[in-house]
Amino acid sequence: MEFSEVISTRRAIRKYKKDHVSEEKLARIYEAIHAAPSGNNHQPYKFIFVKDAEQRLRIASEACHQEFLFEAPVLMVACCEKNRAFDVAIAVDHLVLAAINEGLSTCWVGWFEKDIVREILSIPEDIEIAILVSIGYGDENPPAKERKSIDELIRIDRYS
Repeated sequence: MEFSEVISTRRAIRKYKKDHVSEEKLARIYEAIHAAPSGNNHQPYKFIFVKDAEQRLRIASEACHQEFLFEAPVLMVACCEKNRAFDVAIAVDHLVLAAINEGLSTCWVGWFEKDIVREILSIPEDIEIAILVSIGYGDENPPAKERKSIDELIRIDRYS
């Protein structure tokens, strides 16, 4: 897929098919995370790919109250050192774009009960849980949302 197509077709998907995601596709997603830049190449993050149905169900129902997180065959939990969420966000964006390139769908989830996720996945207290991303084959195709014009977003040399 052309990179511009990857960017333009990305959508937040909340309906998933039950189809299994192959280890080959996941390996390419892992490589995209591995290639992501971070401050001083510190790579202050870890990514937990939750495939176990029971764990996904517990996270979806107890921590997020969003069923689609269980329906997706893979749920990624991005963790990082405290105050390094910017670095993890770059890596998650790499993950999302790589998933789209593999014909998969994703949805970022930022609101959830972090302490419950921490307990379910045995994440240490000194590690921040930054974001969740559902990964799977989408079972919906929502239209692109209207965006502000480029002129409203881009400035050259100064703000005004």
